[in-house]
Amino acid sequence: MKKWFAVLITLILCLPFSISGLAEQTNDYTVGSIVTLGSYEQDNNLDNGTEPVEWIVLDVQDNQALLISKYCLDARAYNKDYIPMTWAECDLRVWLNDTFLSEIFSAQEQAMVVTVTNINKNNPHYGTKGGADTTDKIFFLSTDEIDQYFPDSESRRAKPTAYAKAQGAYVNDTNGNTWWWLRTPGVRPIDVCGVSAYGNVSGYGSRDVNRPSGALRPALWLSIDE
Repeated sequence: MKKWFAVLITLILCLPFSISGLAEQTNDYTVGSIVTLGSYEQDNNLDNGTEPVEWIVLDVQDNQALLISKYCLDARAYNKDYIPMTWAECDLRVWLNDTFLSEIFSAQEQAMVVTVTNINKNNPHYGTKGGADTTDKIFFLSTDEIDQYFPDSESRRAKPTAYAKAQGAYVNDTNGNTWWWLRTPGVRPIDVCGVSAYGNVSGYGSRDVNRPSGALRPALWLSIDE
């Protein structure tokens, strides 16, 4: 009898661990934490499907969290034509809020992504027009937001996924990092600011809008209500 009682106690003690191992893990939406949401091709092996996407939590306000992808997920030109351009007008903004949004997130996840109004300020050094304010679900950070959320060059550095490399993302031979687009205009309307492989932000913004080597590090606000 005692032997069976001991076995029963052992099973009861082990049960919570078994349940916790099977339970769905919940994301911890605190500033600086890494959460997973959506899936996108990352290892460049198209035969094994897409991979879960990791995001860094940059801010939490009320029941919403600002996320930015941990890695640069793709590479595309800001605009296909080499013409004066703002975030409101560029091809990449349209693609992000249509094709990319539907590819990376399920319908349920898309419903959690908040539509926000982005203020697109002029270049702080040269006064280049930032263009009209926009309503976006997916967007790039501005230079002001970089200053706010990434206090130093090291924190801004990002690596491209294998898929982003295959799409043409620039890769620095020394550190393996890439440069990624922001939405603030550069010194000319045909330039856009970006973050270099060393984490520097050039106010000059010497990134021609049609450069296909620009990496994509998307950001979004997510509703985190239970």
